[in-house]
Amino acid sequence: MDSTVIRNMKDFQVLFNQMSETCFKTCVSTFISRDITIEEAQCVENCSGKHIHANHKIMEIFMEVQPVIARKNMEELQKTQAALEITQEQQSLVNTT
Repeated sequence: MDSTVIRNMKDFQVLFNQMSETCFKTCVSTFISRDITIEEAQCVENCSGKHIHANHKIMEIFMEVQPVIARKNMEELQKTQAALEITQEQQSLVNTT
């Protein structure tokens, strides 16, 4: 399996586990019954829905911002490379004289 796919699966699993733990701690108050109560089920549904909605919003913003960041990084890299090439050219001129 590709390392990116594995990393994405691990990230998803961590996010899912964090959401599950948060919603469980928030929604489950007693262990009197083996069955989940209607209130607990509704609470878990609301809690997980909020987490999923927030995650979608974060991903939307990330998808908007990521290309801008990548472009800025590429511009910086090109400037650095151009400066390095100029320095190397100057150094080679000094060495030949």
